[in-house]
Amino acid sequence: MGVEFRHVVKRFENGAVALSDVSVTIPTGSLTFLTGHSGAGKSTFLNMLLRLDAPTRGRVLVNDVDITGIKRRHLPVYRRHLGAVFQDGQLLDGRSIFDNVALPLHVVGMRPRDARRRVRAALESVDLLNKARLLPGQLSAGERQRVVIARAVVNRPKILLADEPTGNLDPTLSRSIIRLFQRFHDVGVTVIVATHDTELVGTMGSRVVELDHGRIVGSGGTNADG
Repeated sequence: MGVEFRHVVKRFENGAVALSDVSVTIPTGSLTFLTGHSGAGKSTFLNMLLRLDAPTRGRVLVNDVDITGIKRRHLPVYRRHLGAVFQDGQLLDGRSIFDNVALPLHVVGMRPRDARRRVRAALESVDLLNKARLLPGQLSAGERQRVVIARAVVNRPKILLADEPTGNLDPTLSRSIIRLFQRFHDVGVTVIVATHDTELVGTMGSRVVELDHGRIVGSGGTNADG
């Protein structure tokens, strides 16, 4: 699924402008990094795609469909195509890693046998299948973030969004997490990662969209597909 923002403006009730005339196209299957200072508009950009925020003006299209017009009752169906990773993954401490990853499948009512197969595949994709029965508190910070990624991809989303997924990790762990996103991109998932870590992004050779006070001030990179 590709993404397109057309002259998107987001102004909050307090008058703050988070996005100002943002127009950008993110091709299907691409890996794109959103960069910029804190408050540049990165999180608002992702929230638009999750339909947690709606534009004040402009259009947001996913797979050529204007998602600003999706009715509230249809949002759960739309969001099944999305996976989201946040800096604070909010894992359930009293549930096993396996059960944490399975939660999105329980929400959509997937049959237990199919859900078990999906969870095993998701954990294997982040190299944590051997720790499925442990609790979150028994894992390292990097491993917990990999669990969050497994939970985000267990529904096999077409678009994977990540908001500062390496913010609490050291450089070595950060690189390992970014390589996971590269892995999902390699199998055709559209991946959009918001990060302030420009040094890490610079090593990836992927497309970068830079935001500054709600405006796009740079867009480019070497991603072969966009």
